[in-house]
Amino acid sequence: MLPTALLVTLALTAISVWSASDDIEAELAARAKEALADVGVSGGQVSFSGRDANLTGFPPDKAAQAMDAIQRVDGVRAVEISGDTAPPGGPVTTSGEPSSPAPPSPPPSPAPTSAKPTDKAGFQAEIDRLLTATPITFEPDTIALTADGERGAMEIAKLLTDAPRELRFRITGQVATGSDRKLSLNRALAVERLLERNGVNRDQAYSTQRRNSDGANGEGRRVDITAEQR
Repeated sequence: MLPTALLVTLALTAISVWSASDDIEAELAARAKEALADVGVSGGQVSFSGRDANLTGFPPDKAAQAMDAIQRVDGVRAVEISGDTAPPGGPVTTSGEPSSPAPPSPPPSPAPTSAKPTDKAGFQAEIDRLLTATPITFEPDTIALTADGERGAMEIAKLLTDAPRELRFRITGQVATGSDRKLSLNRALAVERLLERNGVNRDQAYSTQRRNSDGANGEGRRVDITAEQR
């Protein structure tokens, strides 16, 4: 059995806690009454359980105003309103936000993955897309690739390493009007060697030349790539 002194201590502690709780509820009820009077709302009752307020009996056109007034009272933790006059959204905390958790958002849809090409038409479409995004271009009057040109060639190399054996790819060098015709072939050869160094089969890429009439605005300093069936 517990010693008598301990029982007395526990009893006094319980009485003290109960009394403090009653004091808090009474103080909050008084504050709530004053807050409702300040905004001119009447016709309902406010009761407290600890720091949580419950509103009952307020007219429908005054319910939201009453909740707003009570949730602004210092010390109030949450506000609920009972009956048919309760506004939508569930219990309201002193921050004015619904206390019920928001419904979970649907999981994100997986990002679509593009299928790898398997035939001549598919490879040509992907080559055209890559070259449109990042053309394989050269510095003026040289076979030196620009930074973007080298990046574009590397993207093409990644694509062509998976090409079936029955396909091959014609690399056509181009030059601006007035440039050395031989330069177009050398540019095609430079790209051909880069592709081979990066995994493209030696017999699947070959070079040709063509003089271009795009002018000297830089559009002619590039190569085109065409997919062919063996």
